[in-house]
Amino acid sequence: MNKLLTRIALAFTVIAPAASADAAVVCRLDPYGDNYLSLRNGPGTDFPEITRLGPGTGLSIIDVAGAWLRVKTENGAQGFVSSRYVCGQ
Repeated sequence: MNKLLTRIALAFTVIAPAASADAAVVCRLDPYGDNYLSLRNGPGTDFPEITRLGPGTGLSIIDVAGAWLRVKTENGAQGFVSSRYVCGQ
């Protein structure tokens, strides 16, 4: 019985990080405007754009820098996005 409880506890330890509360998506973009969110090298529009993210792009939030979020995209790219266009944070 002790081994069973240990295995169950280990399973939850391994599974729990995958269900992170830091999961989010790109949202609130203007479909009549640019309809993309710039992933940037730093927290501000002065920093160069790394790539452009479309609506619904999955993000993992790494850190918060004021109104900017440091994120990792579902494709593995890392950078900063405006928190205004991120839902589920």
